[in-house]
Amino acid sequence: MWSNIIGQGRVKHILRSAMQHGKLPGAYLFSGPAGTGKDAAAIELAKALNCVNASGDSFEACDECPSCTAIANFASPALEFIHVLPKKSDDEGAELKEDDVAIVREQRAAKAADPYYHIEIPRATAIHIAQVRELRLSMARSIAGANRRVIIISEADKMNDQSQNAFLKTLEEPHADTLIVLTSSNPNALLPTVRSRTQDVRFDVLSVEEIRKALMDRESLTEADADFLARLAAGRYTRARDMMGEDVKQMRTEIVGFLRMGLSKSRRKAQIEIDRFLPRSGGKFLEKRQVVEQRLALLALWLRDALALATHAEREVINRDQMEDLAKFVSRLGEPRRIIAALAAVDRAMHRVRLQLQLRSVMMQLIVELEEALLS
Repeated sequence: MWSNIIGQGRVKHILRSAMQHGKLPGAYLFSGPAGTGKDAAAIELAKALNCVNASGDSFEACDECPSCTAIANFASPALEFIHVLPKKSDDEGAELKEDDVAIVREQRAAKAADPYYHIEIPRATAIHIAQVRELRLSMARSIAGANRRVIIISEADKMNDQSQNAFLKTLEEPHADTLIVLTSSNPNALLPTVRSRTQDVRFDVLSVEEIRKALMDRESLTEADADFLARLAAGRYTRARDMMGEDVKQMRTEIVGFLRMGLSKSRRKAQIEIDRFLPRSGGKFLEKRQVVEQRLALLALWLRDALALATHAEREVINRDQMEDLAKFVSRLGEPRRIIAALAAVDRAMHRVRLQLQLRSVMMQLIVELEEALLS
């Protein structure tokens, strides 16, 4: 049901209207910030187009019929869900390693259980040209028992130029019974020729109230806990949910310590703060990476609050309970441009973490860049 999608009233209206008037394009581009429901909406659209019990002008999936159930479980011929995979080898006919296959199955099952789940697979950083070729072969086969085949390319910007050019042929030769949905939080990474052949539907950041309500309804959080996480989520439901179970207040204290001691120009103190910032030993690399991403997101949010304070936009501050620390930080720096440069350094660090580089070296590089931004 469309109620499965958090917020995004404008997007729901666009999609319902297109179905109601028979104006669905050959391809959509769902663009917008990560964690706002682009994949979830694409899956919901596939269910609505193929629901056995859909009737009248509701254009809404029942979530109970065999078609809805199969699509939700990624077990329907009406749905192709394409995502990043590890590179097999230089041999296009090679198979994924057994360990990789098990992880891919596990991650797809998690995504099927929760469309807001972000797939995380070791060494999976791209959608490869072999996947595009396999998709074209699949599309050549007819499907039975479905009204419309829906192909979802999740994080479509992870296709390199070669993959995108190969996929362009699919966009240029649309099948009447097929709808393609590209989802991306970085649509500018797509080739102009690809973007020009899609209809862009922009997803908005979610409001604090929308995230708060979703956390209370879906995760059974108290209103106080849901409100706290919703304010820190910066409009992204998945970010709020990722912080559940963490001692976020303690993490923010460690972040302030990281900034204070890490910028003391003492490499020994910087190493100590990096040790506190990084997850403890043990656990899978992906889990550690997710924790580091989460802490970097909190660091970026804290710096944005400092920028708001420095530019006399106090109303925009999220970490209101840390106003004293923020004020001290701003009084020491003086100029907003320094904070902007620091934010850019954190963004670069987050990008390096996503590339699965060594976490300690990423954090040391961040220390160096923060020193250049804030102290030079």
